[in-house]
Amino acid sequence: MEFGFAPVQSLADFNGMRAQATLAEALGFHTLWTHEHHSQRMMYPDPLMALAALAPVTSSIRLGTNMLLLPIHHPLRVAQEAAMLDVLCEGRLSLGVANGYSERDMRAFGMLGKHRGKQLEEGLSLIRRLWQGERVTQRGDSFDLLDFELFPLPLQRPNPPIYVGGHAKVAIDRAARLGDEYLISTTQKFDEVSALVGAYHEALAAHSKALQKPTLNRIVCVVDNAAHKKEAEAFFASALLALYDTWGHESVTGLDKSERELRVLCDDHFIIGEPRECIDQIRRYEAVGIGHIACLMNFGGPDLAVVDRSMRLFGEQVLPCL
Repeated sequence: MEFGFAPVQSLADFNGMRAQATLAEALGFHTLWTHEHHSQRMMYPDPLMALAALAPVTSSIRLGTNMLLLPIHHPLRVAQEAAMLDVLCEGRLSLGVANGYSERDMRAFGMLGKHRGKQLEEGLSLIRRLWQGERVTQRGDSFDLLDFELFPLPLQRPNPPIYVGGHAKVAIDRAARLGDEYLISTTQKFDEVSALVGAYHEALAAHSKALQKPTLNRIVCVVDNAAHKKEAEAFFASALLALYDTWGHESVTGLDKSERELRVLCDDHFIIGEPRECIDQIRRYEAVGIGHIACLMNFGGPDLAVVDRSMRLFGEQVLPCL
């Protein structure tokens, strides 16, 4: 089991993000993840630029987007910028992409409509071909390339790993067919996570691909006593509902009254508790086939001191047991 960490991406400067990134590397986290939403203060809007800021202050931890909304970006520009970043960070990049679901995000870039899936697939195919050094002649909805060659090429060969997110059947098949890894959102309940892992494995088999363990986003907070656990559960439950209701994610907007109760949210969506409790909760996800948990300790904007304590407890008392 591997563990990633999403540094704070909601401050007016980047000092807190850099400080958390260097601490995460020192504590033994595997990957730094950056995300993408627009027109609000929860996270920076450009995940590749955020990772470029983290590359010089880290040396070994991987850097990944989780998830870049590919349909609102020009795929050639993503291929170029991500390749440059892979060179800049000496071969540590992972590119995670998704279709996008927030009407606010999509509308801002003129991308409402039914063609996002096609553009995602077209973009993924183009990015992989360019990264692998092909001279490409291809016309798409947003590009027209004639004997085009990418420079510089990414350091990782044949290409940096590509992660694909989504929970619909077509998205899972896309992840198996066009991606190297599969990303699962923090909005998915525990039972849904187990079902998604099974569906992904079936899709891999259908495309004659080797078994891969998906990456799961989860709100995580490691605490040192019961009182802090109670505070964390209340904070993150409120944040999950408020943010995803605003963003319009159907997995949260569709929750009924009973599914919005604190205890149910904690059991279905969070890893929160003292170190031993968190280890037991992580084992549940390991048992259903999750291979990497991206720890969203900054979700909703908790106090940085709370995140620092959680990071240190995770690195010192959770990671060594896993």
